[in-house]
Amino acid sequence: MPTNVDEPRPESFERERATVVLTSRLLSLPVPLLDVLVGAIFMLMALFLWIGADYIDRSNTGLVGPGGFPRGVALIFGAVSLAMALRGAIELRSSRSAATVEFVQPFAVVAAMIMVVAYPFLLGFFNYYLVTGPWLIALFLITGFRRPLPMLLCAAGFLVFAKLVFEMLMGIPLP
Repeated sequence: MPTNVDEPRPESFERERATVVLTSRLLSLPVPLLDVLVGAIFMLMALFLWIGADYIDRSNTGLVGPGGFPRGVALIFGAVSLAMALRGAIELRSSRSAATVEFVQPFAVVAAMIMVVAYPFLLGFFNYYLVTGPWLIALFLITGFRRPLPMLLCAAGFLVFAKLVFEMLMGIPLP
């Protein structure tokens, strides 16, 4: 399997139908499969949006009231996501060849996604400055930026900028 995107593609690309290819440096997925996966994730997000609307107004569970707007958005978002997933599933069943989408450094992409999801939860338990500095340094490492001094200067500079602009200049306390 190639480790460089400039090298020839694996033989699975030469087949009539595109397949999933995973190496340490490349993930290749057929577009219909990606539509199904992303559609399912978006439907889950729509469900979370619907459930989250209960925190706005607990007295009303319908579409009328303060929680109505997020519920309406959740319904539209869920319907469009369902259509996307169904279209992808139908295309997966067809025999025609599908285009592929390639992700370079798939493990780094997944690690960065996990970090982005974990960040707000970490803010719920720790101070903004205790979370953001180490989080930025870890993100730099994952993305391949591994020069220690610039990493520390960027993280510290961002924290100083946030403190000066948000807390001191605008008077907005950070979590």
